[in-house]
Amino acid sequence: MEQNRLSERLIRQREENMKCRHAKKLISWYVDDELSPDEKKDFDFHIQECATCREELEETQALLRIFASAERFSAPFGFTTRVLGNLGEKEGSPLRGLLAVKPFFLRSAQVAFALVVITIGIISGNLLLAERTDTIGQAAVVQAVFSLDLFQATPPDSIGGIYSTLMRPSHES
Repeated sequence: MEQNRLSERLIRQREENMKCRHAKKLISWYVDDELSPDEKKDFDFHIQECATCREELEETQALLRIFASAERFSAPFGFTTRVLGNLGEKEGSPLRGLLAVKPFFLRSAQVAFALVVITIGIISGNLLLAERTDTIGQAAVVQAVFSLDLFQATPPDSIGGIYSTLMRPSHES
């Protein structure tokens, strides 16, 4: 029987501690008037019953009154900008090294990609030239490759080609 009473007391004490922990979390919200009506009602009931939480609430309210009554000073010109700039530098300090390394890797990857593309171009160009050199000489192949004879400024089936055909003098037709 005595053991049952003791265990019931421990259970109630645990429940009360849990209520106090929850109430202590709500003190700031209570002071800022951010609790729902139900939460506020439960909190008020707990504060009436619990001296420890009531004392903590009174301390918080006293601290709030002290801050509210404190004299206000205006910050010097540019203070906010300097503080935010310093915060940005301090927050970025550990990452600054990583960010400096990342562009290096990106630049290296870009250079490597460009070199691969150039190498593929050179190899495929050599293969194409090798096929053509069987029938004609090397100089003729290079000249044929860079010749503008293959280039048509206005292909016949384009609007420009049709216009140039229509505008051509009749003796050239």
